[in-house]
Amino acid sequence: MLYRALSKEIPRSPYESIRISTIFYAESHDGYNFGYRRMFLGPELPWESYSVEDPRVTAVESVYYITYTAVASISPRPETVRLALAVTEDFRRVSKVGVICPYNSKAGFVFPRKYDGKYVLALTLNPDLPPSRVVLVYFSKVSDLLDREFWKVALSEARVVLQGTSEKPFVEIGTPPLELDNYWLLFVPDIVYEDGHFREFRVAAVLLDRDDPARVVAMSKKPLLSPTLEYELTFSEPLRGVLFPSGLARVGDKVLLYYGAADRYVAVAEVVVEDLVKYLLRGGS
Repeated sequence: MLYRALSKEIPRSPYESIRISTIFYAESHDGYNFGYRRMFLGPELPWESYSVEDPRVTAVESVYYITYTAVASISPRPETVRLALAVTEDFRRVSKVGVICPYNSKAGFVFPRKYDGKYVLALTLNPDLPPSRVVLVYFSKVSDLLDREFWKVALSEARVVLQGTSEKPFVEIGTPPLELDNYWLLFVPDIVYEDGHFREFRVAAVLLDRDDPARVVAMSKKPLLSPTLEYELTFSEPLRGVLFPSGLARVGDKVLLYYGAADRYVAVAEVVVEDLVKYLLRGGS
């Protein structure tokens, strides 16, 4: 597991302290109990000087692609919050590629397989400048993502998977996808935003067409999980609670969903994959 961890408070002045986000590594033999924790990625470079956070991991042809949110200012601003990429083959040596989207972006992943010989990057655009949207960008090599000229064309050709609306202005990627026989299964946040404030982050599920991953086959109409337990609640109105889906693993007939709880903890939930797919295909309500 790669997860976001916070530093102890670091004094900035006699009147102010900050906490820096880093990405830690942990190991598990069963998916529930984790140990052997160590720092994996920290803020080292100008474009990530304040924070590295929210990693998503997928493997393509024996290379692990790790997307993460890079924050370059205190406090974060839309122009300083962007999606970055690192790669590794063994989780011992890791190379930072750099910022892979020049625009306000976060929460992305590289699909675990190629389409017509091209990689596919899913990412959230304008998460801080709603309405946000989740799009797919096709690229031939990683260096394409570092090229602004590539992005001018790529955005004009990007395929929209989820689009924010006036009623629900915030949409965002949650977990990387799990490949099934005919679908990609992933979990996404169901964000309640009212009167200019975030009220609640809940969990929904989406099925994408395996052959055409931009096509949404089914999506839950009701949240699958809502914050109800003490460690999921924030006790800081107007925000009532946070469940943010970030990772998953297939274990037998179940999928384990790893989610951020109240921006403080990593928690896990489980569901039988076949039951969830049937539920979604029946309408998810």
